[in-house]
Amino acid sequence: MATNHDRLSGDNPRGRYQHKMEISTVIPEPTSQNKESPKRCLTAMNCFKLLLMIFNILFIAVGIALAAVGIWTAVSKVYVSFVIGDTLFTAASYMLIAVGAIIIIVCIIGTVALLKENKRWLIIYFGLLVFGFIILIIAAVLGIVFKGEVEDVMVQSMRNSLINGYAKDKEITSAWDQLQTELKCCALSQKPLGPAVIFNFPYKDGTNPLTAKEKELQDGWPIYKRTEFFDKQKSIGVNEKKYVPLSCCVVDEITKAYKSDKFCQYFSQGPPFNYDIEMKNDYLYYTGCYDKAKELVLSQSDIIVALAFVFAFIMIAGMVITFFLIRSFTDDEEAVKHRREPDNL
Repeated sequence: MATNHDRLSGDNPRGRYQHKMEISTVIPEPTSQNKESPKRCLTAMNCFKLLLMIFNILFIAVGIALAAVGIWTAVSKVYVSFVIGDTLFTAASYMLIAVGAIIIIVCIIGTVALLKENKRWLIIYFGLLVFGFIILIIAAVLGIVFKGEVEDVMVQSMRNSLINGYAKDKEITSAWDQLQTELKCCALSQKPLGPAVIFNFPYKDGTNPLTAKEKELQDGWPIYKRTEFFDKQKSIGVNEKKYVPLSCCVVDEITKAYKSDKFCQYFSQGPPFNYDIEMKNDYLYYTGCYDKAKELVLSQSDIIVALAFVFAFIMIAGMVITFFLIRSFTDDEEAVKHRREPDNL
């Protein structure tokens, strides 16, 4: 009969087997730190996923808005490039479309990465955010450069396009007519925008400015006497000539028709024919197009610069959230790997 000593000692084979089973089934209790670590990781990951999802949804809406503004500007305001003689305005519109499209694509990729909970996709998304950030900064810099260039060359570009292109080049003519109609202006300015020596050549009919007032208005209504528009009227009598195009005429807000194209284009008691009599022509636009066009172009530039900087800095927030989410995925993977490793103790 086996004694207690035999049961406790290794002499009894059954006792040894039971003793080994008891030892092998002993599982170390996880510490409170091991219990809380995965829970904390999971909670942080959920927070980052929620924040990034909100970020993506908002930025998709922003991308759609930017693309829409760019398309609207490219389609409805393309004439400005022909007037100012510079393609940067059109390029700025296309830049808005490109930035909007890039933002939409990047955010869609980020949303897919979140739904798949794929670390590799998130890394790609992070890289695209960095790329988008660089594009936005470039767009902002181009907007600043464009603004400075416009202020330097816009007067001469507008003057050249009007004198050399109106009634000769179809696109330039249409652009000037659209500009004057939409902005309710005529010619460049009713005050001098440069020295008088600029206009040291005669009108198309061979005459020259006669009075000091007419010389002062050379960037205004008289500038049309230097265009093909006036040259085509050589055979017409003085009282029958049209001294400004119809797009310089005031439109009735109700009927949408010209109030009086006849008195607008020729008025013996005032402009655009007689510059010395102070009688006002109520059917003619007096505001020059230079200031209004400059305001339009610079406001477009300001919008691009402001949006680019604002969205660039918001994109930094997206990059930070994505970085911490990738870190959370990494910590979660390490925690799972650690739990699967055998206990060497």
